[in-house]
Amino acid sequence: MYADMEAKVSGLNTKVSGLESDLAACRKGRAEIDGDLALTKGRMREMEAELQSAKKSLASSKASMGAGSVDAASIASGFAAGGAKAAEPAKAQASSVYSSIKNDNLQIIEGIGPKMEAVLKENGVSSLALLGVKSTADIQAILDKYGDKYKIIDPTTWVQQSGLAAGGKWEELIDLQKRLDTGKTDAKGMTDSKLEKILIKSGAIKAFKQDDLKAVEGIGPAIEKLMHAAGIKTWRDMATSSVERLKEILDDAGSRFKLADPGTWPKQAEMAADGKFKELQEYQDFLQGGR
Repeated sequence: MYADMEAKVSGLNTKVSGLESDLAACRKGRAEIDGDLALTKGRMREMEAELQSAKKSLASSKASMGAGSVDAASIASGFAAGGAKAAEPAKAQASSVYSSIKNDNLQIIEGIGPKMEAVLKENGVSSLALLGVKSTADIQAILDKYGDKYKIIDPTTWVQQSGLAAGGKWEELIDLQKRLDTGKTDAKGMTDSKLEKILIKSGAIKAFKQDDLKAVEGIGPAIEKLMHAAGIKTWRDMATSSVERLKEILDDAGSRFKLADPGTWPKQAEMAADGKFKELQEYQDFLQGGR
């Protein structure tokens, strides 16, 4: 009888082990599905914003054309660097991250500060759209009116930058600005993007140092210390760690961390490690404490 019972217990232990493996796989699958769902919702929100923006643009264009104030030739020739050649019509890439950027904020352009913005507006260049259809020669003519005061300023890239902004091509604008130095193309290496600085200052996007585990929603300073002590020190370390391993670290630290749920942490860390910060922020918008 004892031998029979031992055999049954062994069989049950094997069955439990198999069920635990299945449960872990289900949890992992659910975390991935939750992540995909969050990204899909974020994309739907972007598309709704694009639709609203397109409706507003259409209404504005109709109103302007009715007033006879739209010059089709100038629109067709706009948004090219220096006005040298026509650019393809830009597809709006509206996003809630950039919704705080106003069309009359010329200071998002690398090379334009408060004084220069005032000069441009004094001369009728009151918006990014208007700046985008000017030529470099037009802008230089405005600067020349003020004598030697602005002689060292180089507006060569302003039309290109404002064209990208007016077209809603924010990521392309950020990429361009990282290759500029105060608006000039003679940067010796990658620089900070002025638009990113403005967005960080306004709180529209978050700024984290490389491998800062606190970039993962649900992780604060105390949990970050726990992870470091357990050898998880980088985003990639976190991304390649199993949820079960993270729960084990939290459980070993005591009841203080009992409510922490690491179910989405590896996925968030993977996005950070891959530099997908826009996707990460969209994902985090649908999380509550990392869940």
